[in-house]
Order: sequence, then structure tokens, then C-alpha cells
Amino acid sequence: MHNEKHNEKPQVFIDITYNELREQIEDYAARGWRFVNICGSTVDDGVELIYSFSDGLPLENLRFTIDNETKVPSVSDCFPNAFFFENETHDLFGVNFSNISIDFDGEFYTVAVPTPMNPRSSEARKAAANNSYGAANYGECLVPEAQKTPEAQKEV
Repeated sequence: MHNEKHNEKPQVFIDITYNELREQIEDYAARGWRFVNICGSTVDDGVELIYSFSDGLPLENLRFTIDNETKVPSVSDCFPNAFFFENETHDLFGVNFSNISIDFDGEFYTVAVPTPMNPRSSEARKAAANNSYGAANYGECLVPEAQKTPEAQKEV
């Protein structure tokens, strides 16, 4: 006999605004759900964030979009492991969080391009315009010729 687990409930996506996040987080915590992760994605008007929760096999996902200036409230007080995902989302997408329990202040990852997953951030645009990747305290690394855009290759 083969032992398989099947997800009988479909994965659910719940569209909210970031202003509703805190209330939703407190509800998941009160019901004993587990925080799984935060997934970010760059979209036309900012960054889409998906917060995933589980009470077993099915996932419920809270989805909302913020602009590059919005400060998102940390959920690390309710779900301590969220500090990891919040620091990662900050460093890769440039999303600002308030009151992270353990805040690495932008130094969670060493990245060659500031907020590399958010090309609309001013730091990423500046690095792209210079055709170089700059990281604080690590000096500047020129972009290899093979990775330059055709326009940038013509300027050399």
C-alpha cells in the first residue's frame, strides 16, 4: 500500500489591502495557523506581496500590492520567523517594514545591485544607468560585457 498525502482543499488567495494585514495576521495567530513565507513580485505599480499560512496541508495566501514608498507593518511579533522573510523582502525588493523584531537594516544579504528584484527602485535604476553593480562597502563591480544591454555595449 502506497502512503500519499493529498491536499483536499485548494490553495486560496485572498486579496486585501496592506491596511488590513494586521487584522488578518492576528486572526491567523489566534486560530493557531503557521506562518509559511512572504513572496514578493515586482508589478507595474510597485511590489505584490503574498503572505502564506497553513493549518496543515492547504495554504491560505494574503495578497496585496504596495508602492515603493509604503511602509508595511511587521508581523514578527505574532510570527517570530517572519523576521527572516521581512529582511529578505526588504533587501531584494526594497520593501520597508516597521518594527521588525530582528532588523538587519538592509544588510541581511550582500547583493551586487541594491534591491535587485525591484528595477523601479532608485538604487537599482542608478546601478543600471551606470552599467555597474554597486554594493555598499564592497566596491563597484563592472558588469561583464556579456550581461550588458545592446545599448550599453555600443557605448563602450
